[in-house]
Amino acid sequence: MKKIIVRFVLVAIVAGGGWYGYWKVKNMPQRQQQVATALVRKGDVVIRTYSRGELRAVRSSTLVTPNLFSAVQVTRLAPLGSLAHEKDLIVEFDDSERRAALEEAELEVEQIDEQVKKARADLDTRDNQDKVDLLKARYAVRRSELEVKRNELISAIDARKNILNLEEAKRRLKQLESDVNSRQEQALAELAVYREKRNKALIDVSREKQRIAQSKVLSPMTGLVSIKQNRSSVMFFGQTMPDIREGDTLQPGMPVADVLDLSELEVVAKVGELDRANLVEGQDVIVQLDAVPDKKFKGKIKGMSGTASSNVFGGDVAKKFDVIFSLDMKTLLSELGATPEQVKRIMETAEKNAKKAPLASAAGMGFGGPGGGMGGPGGPGGGMGGGQQGGAPGGMMMAGGGQQGGAPGGPGGQAFGGGAPGGGGFQRGGAGGGAMGGAMANMSEADRTKFREAMQKELGGKSMQDLTPEERTKLFEKLRASMPAGTGAPGAPGAKPVPGAKPADGAKPAEGQQSAEGGRGGRRGGPGGPGGPGGFPGMGGFPTQDSEADRAKAKLPPAPEEDAQLEALLRPGLLADVEIIVEKIPDAIHVPVQAVFEKEGKQVVYVKVGARFEERRVKLSKRSESAMVISEGVKPGDIVAMADPFAKKSDKNDKTKGGGSGAGMPGMPSGGGKGGA
Repeated sequence: MKKIIVRFVLVAIVAGGGWYGYWKVKNMPQRQQQVATALVRKGDVVIRTYSRGELRAVRSSTLVTPNLFSAVQVTRLAPLGSLAHEKDLIVEFDDSERRAALEEAELEVEQIDEQVKKARADLDTRDNQDKVDLLKARYAVRRSELEVKRNELISAIDARKNILNLEEAKRRLKQLESDVNSRQEQALAELAVYREKRNKALIDVSREKQRIAQSKVLSPMTGLVSIKQNRSSVMFFGQTMPDIREGDTLQPGMPVADVLDLSELEVVAKVGELDRANLVEGQDVIVQLDAVPDKKFKGKIKGMSGTASSNVFGGDVAKKFDVIFSLDMKTLLSELGATPEQVKRIMETAEKNAKKAPLASAAGMGFGGPGGGMGGPGGPGGGMGGGQQGGAPGGMMMAGGGQQGGAPGGPGGQAFGGGAPGGGGFQRGGAGGGAMGGAMANMSEADRTKFREAMQKELGGKSMQDLTPEERTKLFEKLRASMPAGTGAPGAPGAKPVPGAKPADGAKPAEGQQSAEGGRGGRRGGPGGPGGPGGFPGMGGFPTQDSEADRAKAKLPPAPEEDAQLEALLRPGLLADVEIIVEKIPDAIHVPVQAVFEKEGKQVVYVKVGARFEERRVKLSKRSESAMVISEGVKPGDIVAMADPFAKKSDKNDKTKGGGSGAGMPGMPSGGGKGGA
């Protein structure tokens, strides 16, 4: 009996100890796992978002293969990565075919000139013979008239015979005069055909000269040379397209190289939809370049795209917005070790390039650009850009405009430079790149004579087609400076008539204001004849104004290994991290993002009270990637858990979401990386 009691007591003691241990463990869950904690703080919170992009040049120019009438071969090419200065040679193409074509065109001009000389000599010889024949015919008529006066003294038969002889002589004289006029008109027509052939040949000469000039492509500004890939080569799957090299054959219009202005750089990056809603232009950013990881640079948001795009082939299917960030170039260059003299020189280059017109692709310099040269729709009074025929014989046809010289024109349709005065006026036109349009009706006879003399003096016996574009531009500027007409605004009526100026004799006065639109030439030159297209084609179609001297002395830039390249401290394409400061919240109560949990659709935190944690609901106002701003629920100094202390291992990830998911907070900025408090 005693043994049974002892055994029962021992079992009771063991059972009581086990139950006590179980109760102790159950009421102390914090001892089952180590829970990280954080302190609720009050202070300034900076909400940031992050992005990653690359450097690029603010200004750049793409140089393309000119139209030399066929595929061309690259003979000289600037080295990849070289630093080119303005007017340096970037690429030169083989122009041997064009020079051969130029020689043929010049030979054709010489042949036509010889044909014109022969035709004029034949015409002079025929004119002399016609004059002799006319004198003989007139002498025969005069002799017959004298014989008729003797009819009263002779028989009726002889008198009738004399009358018949007189009629026959007059008929022969009239027929001879008609034949002479016909032969003269035929000869003048042949000369006109020769002039047209000569003009066509001169246009061919000018075109070939322009094509030869296009064979050298110069740099429009100081910048880094980036060679394009040769996309015309035959490629197989998996191969990489090679860069364009000397000896490659390229098609017209194919991009050859980019000139990148390194004096002003910017960063281009992409941001998500939520971040885009919280960004505005002018916000401060901090840029950190991968090439200079130990330094940070200040910048601002320069611009943002209005539409989102995705890069499916790059593996990023999420739609994002492009954002451009400007950089403080002076600070950037100074931090990279540039001297004050270098910084000053680079900033002067940036200011100079910024004042230039937007740099278009330097496609071939061709004829027929929308801006024109001389010409313009003349009014009813006739004009330089209009009349099909001009004054006295012996002139040349303007390129697309009225004829200078040639057959006599009708009233008011006289082209400038003709023999008889025309009833036009001369106005300085508007649209069309400073083209000279209108007619000459607003000039007095003395002014017109003065203008013609000035034109002949400036030409010096040359034709307009013989001049280079630079020479024609200078000639027009001199003529515009000496003209008494006013300047018309683009697309608006041109100069008003000069007081006291009268139309020439036989000319029909102009009605209303003369149109002053330049460029494409006049539709009508007046009653004298139908209008031509007007203007010198291509005067406004040149992307650059490189002179012959610039092309002659242009040299390739030195290779990167031969040049110090002090102005190329940074290169486009360098990767950069951008930290965007979205908002600064002063004196805000905040906790780490990991301390806020979502439970049953509510945001909660676990606050430590004594040795235990209790659950509290909180109200959030803002968030960053590292901190949550709380308006209600906690106070500064509280200790909160960074993980759910009551979660079981089995349902820790199923029933309770921790780590500040914060997914249901619309309008709150978010971004990759870390935030700051």
